[in-house]
Amino acid sequence: MTSSRRLVWLIPLILFLTFPLWRFPVAGFLSPRGGYDPSLAERPLDEHNFNMGTVHITQSEEGKTTLEIVADKAFTGASVNEVRMDNVDAVITGKDNEQTFITARRGILDKQAAVLTMIDEVVVIKPKDKLELYSDLLIYNDNTKMVHSPGKTRLVGNQIKIRGINLLVNTQTQAYDLGGRVHCRLTGFANP
Repeated sequence: MTSSRRLVWLIPLILFLTFPLWRFPVAGFLSPRGGYDPSLAERPLDEHNFNMGTVHITQSEEGKTTLEIVADKAFTGASVNEVRMDNVDAVITGKDNEQTFITARRGILDKQAAVLTMIDEVVVIKPKDKLELYSDLLIYNDNTKMVHSPGKTRLVGNQIKIRGINLLVNTQTQAYDLGGRVHCRLTGFANP
Protein backbone atom coordinates (compact mmCIF):
# COMPACT_ATOMS: atom_id res chain seq x y z
CA MET A 1 0.00 0.00 0.00
CA THR A 2 2.85 2.34 0.75
CA SER A 3 4.42 1.75 -2.65
CA SER A 4 1.17 2.53 -4.51
CA ARG A 5 0.86 5.87 -2.68
CA ARG A 6 4.41 6.76 -3.66
CA LEU A 7 3.64 5.80 -7.25
CA VAL A 8 0.61 8.11 -7.33
CA TRP A 9 2.82 11.05 -6.30
CA LEU A 10 5.59 9.99 -8.60
CA ILE A 11 3.55 10.26 -11.84
CA PRO A 12 2.72 14.01 -11.52
CA LEU A 13 6.29 14.71 -10.42
CA ILE A 14 7.71 13.00 -13.52
CA LEU A 15 5.27 14.90 -15.79
CA PHE A 16 6.28 18.21 -14.19
CA LEU A 17 10.02 17.58 -14.47
CA THR A 18 9.85 16.38 -18.08
CA PHE A 19 7.53 19.19 -19.22
CA PRO A 20 10.23 21.06 -21.24
CA LEU A 21 10.85 17.88 -23.26
CA TRP A 22 7.30 17.11 -24.35
CA ARG A 23 5.77 20.64 -24.36
CA PHE A 24 6.60 21.59 -27.99
CA PRO A 25 5.56 18.33 -29.67
CA VAL A 26 2.23 18.25 -27.79
CA ALA A 27 1.58 21.96 -28.38
CA GLY A 28 2.27 21.48 -32.11
CA PHE A 29 -0.09 18.51 -32.22
CA LEU A 30 -2.91 20.36 -30.40
CA SER A 31 -2.62 23.66 -32.28
CA PRO A 32 -5.38 24.33 -34.84
CA ARG A 33 -4.53 23.65 -38.46
CA GLY A 34 -4.81 26.31 -41.15
CA GLY A 35 -3.88 29.95 -41.15
CA TYR A 36 -5.32 32.92 -39.33
CA ASP A 37 -6.80 35.69 -41.42
CA PRO A 38 -6.85 38.99 -39.44
CA SER A 39 -9.34 40.52 -41.88
CA LEU A 40 -12.04 38.18 -40.50
CA ALA A 41 -11.82 39.91 -37.12
CA GLU A 42 -12.33 43.32 -38.75
CA ARG A 43 -15.44 42.46 -40.81
CA PRO A 44 -18.57 44.43 -39.97
CA LEU A 45 -20.98 42.51 -37.82
CA ASP A 46 -24.61 42.12 -38.83
CA GLU A 47 -27.14 44.31 -37.10
CA HIS A 48 -29.46 42.50 -34.79
CA ASN A 49 -31.82 40.37 -36.81
CA PHE A 50 -34.40 38.26 -35.10
CA ASN A 51 -37.46 36.19 -35.87
CA MET A 52 -39.47 35.05 -32.88
CA GLY A 53 -42.76 33.28 -32.37
CA THR A 54 -45.37 34.12 -29.72
CA VAL A 55 -44.04 37.40 -28.41
CA HIS A 56 -45.25 39.31 -25.34
CA ILE A 57 -44.12 42.95 -25.05
CA THR A 58 -44.94 45.02 -21.97
CA GLN A 59 -44.38 48.74 -21.44
CA SER A 60 -44.62 50.31 -18.00
CA GLU A 61 -44.62 53.86 -16.68
CA GLU A 62 -44.26 54.69 -12.99
CA GLY A 63 -44.75 51.04 -12.04
CA LYS A 64 -48.00 50.62 -13.99
CA THR A 65 -48.39 48.68 -17.21
CA THR A 66 -49.50 51.07 -19.98
CA LEU A 67 -49.12 48.88 -23.06
CA GLU A 68 -49.20 45.12 -23.50
CA ILE A 69 -48.70 43.49 -26.88
CA VAL A 70 -49.05 39.82 -27.73
CA ALA A 71 -48.17 38.71 -31.26
CA ASP A 72 -47.95 35.33 -32.98
CA LYS A 73 -44.69 36.35 -34.65
CA ALA A 74 -42.21 39.23 -34.34
CA PHE A 75 -39.21 40.05 -36.50
CA THR A 76 -36.71 42.78 -37.30
CA GLY A 77 -38.05 45.96 -38.86
CA ALA A 78 -36.45 48.52 -41.16
CA SER A 79 -34.42 50.05 -38.32
CA VAL A 80 -32.93 48.87 -35.05
CA ASN A 81 -35.79 50.40 -33.06
CA GLU A 82 -38.55 48.85 -35.15
CA VAL A 83 -40.29 45.55 -34.39
CA ARG A 84 -42.71 44.10 -36.95
CA MET A 85 -45.40 41.70 -35.78
CA ASP A 86 -48.08 39.39 -37.19
CA ASN A 87 -51.52 38.72 -35.64
CA VAL A 88 -51.28 41.38 -32.96
CA ASP A 89 -53.38 41.82 -29.82
CA ALA A 90 -52.67 44.96 -27.80
CA VAL A 91 -54.08 46.31 -24.55
CA ILE A 92 -53.60 50.01 -23.77
CA THR A 93 -54.23 50.94 -20.15
CA GLY A 94 -55.10 54.56 -19.37
CA LYS A 95 -54.42 56.53 -16.23
CA ASP A 96 -57.78 55.49 -14.71
CA ASN A 97 -56.99 51.80 -15.44
CA GLU A 98 -59.40 52.01 -18.37
CA GLN A 99 -58.39 49.40 -20.93
CA THR A 100 -58.62 49.61 -24.70
CA PHE A 101 -58.24 46.40 -26.72
CA ILE A 102 -56.78 46.49 -30.24
CA THR A 103 -56.38 43.60 -32.69
CA ALA A 104 -54.87 43.62 -36.17
CA ARG A 105 -53.31 41.31 -38.74
CA ARG A 106 -49.98 43.18 -38.69
CA GLY A 107 -48.31 45.71 -36.45
CA ILE A 108 -45.18 47.82 -36.22
CA LEU A 109 -43.77 49.05 -32.91
CA ASP A 110 -41.23 51.87 -33.05
CA LYS A 111 -39.64 51.72 -29.60
CA GLN A 112 -37.73 55.02 -29.85
CA ALA A 113 -40.68 57.11 -31.10
CA ALA A 114 -43.20 55.15 -28.92
CA VAL A 115 -45.51 54.65 -31.90
CA LEU A 116 -47.65 51.56 -32.45
CA THR A 117 -48.97 51.15 -35.99
CA MET A 118 -51.70 48.56 -36.59
CA ILE A 119 -52.39 47.43 -40.17
CA ASP A 120 -55.13 45.32 -41.82
CA GLU A 121 -58.45 44.50 -40.18
CA VAL A 122 -57.90 46.72 -37.16
CA VAL A 123 -60.54 46.41 -34.43
CA VAL A 124 -60.51 48.65 -31.35
CA ILE A 125 -62.85 47.88 -28.46
CA LYS A 126 -63.42 50.23 -25.52
CA PRO A 127 -65.61 48.27 -23.08
CA LYS A 128 -66.17 51.19 -20.70
CA ASP A 129 -67.62 53.44 -23.43
CA LYS A 130 -69.16 50.46 -25.30
CA LEU A 131 -67.47 51.60 -28.51
CA GLU A 132 -65.95 49.60 -31.33
CA LEU A 133 -63.78 51.06 -34.07
CA TYR A 134 -62.98 49.35 -37.38
CA SER A 135 -60.25 50.49 -39.77
CA ASP A 136 -57.43 49.25 -41.98
CA LEU A 137 -54.75 51.49 -40.49
CA LEU A 138 -54.41 52.87 -36.98
CA ILE A 139 -51.46 54.76 -35.49
CA TYR A 140 -51.14 55.20 -31.71
CA ASN A 141 -48.53 57.62 -30.36
CA ASP A 142 -47.87 56.85 -26.70
CA ASN A 143 -46.00 60.13 -26.08
CA THR A 144 -48.90 62.35 -27.19
CA LYS A 145 -51.63 59.79 -26.35
CA MET A 146 -53.13 60.42 -29.79
CA VAL A 147 -54.75 57.87 -32.11
CA HIS A 148 -54.84 58.54 -35.85
CA SER A 149 -56.68 56.52 -38.48
CA PRO A 150 -55.97 58.07 -41.91
CA GLY A 151 -58.24 55.73 -43.88
CA LYS A 152 -61.89 54.69 -43.87
CA THR A 153 -63.10 54.32 -40.32
CA ARG A 154 -66.28 52.96 -38.80
CA LEU A 155 -67.26 53.70 -35.19
CA VAL A 156 -70.06 51.64 -33.63
CA GLY A 157 -71.50 52.16 -30.15
CA ASN A 158 -74.72 52.10 -28.19
CA GLN A 159 -77.31 53.71 -30.49
CA ILE A 160 -74.63 55.28 -32.71
CA LYS A 161 -72.94 54.36 -35.99
CA ILE A 162 -70.46 56.70 -37.65
CA ARG A 163 -68.49 56.25 -40.86
CA GLY A 164 -65.85 58.64 -42.09
CA ILE A 165 -62.27 59.20 -43.12
CA ASN A 166 -59.30 60.47 -41.12
CA LEU A 167 -60.17 59.87 -37.47
CA LEU A 168 -58.14 61.63 -34.79
CA VAL A 169 -58.68 60.76 -31.10
CA ASN A 170 -57.11 62.38 -28.05
CA THR A 171 -57.20 59.56 -25.48
CA GLN A 172 -56.60 61.93 -22.56
CA THR A 173 -59.51 64.29 -23.27
CA GLN A 174 -61.66 61.68 -25.10
CA ALA A 175 -62.08 64.13 -28.01
CA TYR A 176 -62.94 62.56 -31.38
CA ASP A 177 -62.35 64.37 -34.67
CA LEU A 178 -63.68 62.59 -37.77
CA GLY A 179 -63.07 64.10 -41.19
CA GLY A 180 -63.97 63.43 -44.80
CA ARG A 181 -67.52 62.53 -45.79
CA VAL A 182 -69.05 61.62 -42.46
CA HIS A 183 -72.15 59.46 -42.26
CA CYS A 184 -73.77 59.30 -38.83
CA ARG A 185 -76.76 57.32 -37.61
CA LEU A 186 -78.07 58.07 -34.14
CA THR A 187 -80.97 56.17 -32.57
CA GLY A 188 -82.83 56.76 -29.34
CA PHE A 189 -82.27 60.52 -29.30
CA ALA A 190 -85.11 63.04 -29.09
CA ASN A 191 -85.64 65.50 -31.96
CA PRO A 192 -84.73 69.10 -31.07
